[in-house]
Amino acid sequence: MERLKVLPVREQVAAVLRKAIFSNELPIGKELTQEEIANQLGISRMPVREAFQILERDGLLSLKNNRSAVVTGLTKEDLMDHYIIRAMLEGEAAARASMHPHKHEEILVAHQNVEIAVGSKNVSDYISANGAFHRSIWEASESTRIITLLKQLWNGLPPQLADFLPEQIEKSVIEHSQILKAIQSGSPDEARRTMEAHVKRSMTDFLNQHSDKFTSDK
Repeated sequence: MERLKVLPVREQVAAVLRKAIFSNELPIGKELTQEEIANQLGISRMPVREAFQILERDGLLSLKNNRSAVVTGLTKEDLMDHYIIRAMLEGEAAARASMHPHKHEEILVAHQNVEIAVGSKNVSDYISANGAFHRSIWEASESTRIITLLKQLWNGLPPQLADFLPEQIEKSVIEHSQILKAIQSGSPDEARRTMEAHVKRSMTDFLNQHSDKFTSDK
């Protein structure tokens, strides 16, 4: 069982703001102030300022001055880049994981936890278990650089994205089974292929169902 992690307040604030931006509660063009967000969340301005900086790095906010920011959101092209880069890195992680059989039991356990969450129809548990499954594969790659880059990408979009796609959960767990099987077979090429297909399918489904939430560079 994975240990619970207590996130720093700045990351909790960033997560709340990400979800609000993606649900259009905070629309593109809206100006936010540190004081306003701090008052709404019942916290000091410092973690809000740090959260603004995180979201500027992610491309979701544009800082105006020391105390305010404007919601910029993501373009369709931004989102596609995010998923395609993630697919390449996660594909490589899966390929390397397939060559480290001593790590396969951890991936299996993580997958079983996903299945339990799906069986209970608990979206919150699924989100947590899904993240743990992917992280177990990153860790099995035994590449510190890949793990670091994927953590940055994973945090760059809302961890709650599954809230927007509850109908995709069953499809996802089937693909997880295929990824696990490929890794356990010791085939780097098959592990890479199944993982890349999984991430790209997630991208396609998300764009098809929620394209209205994104602007376009073109």
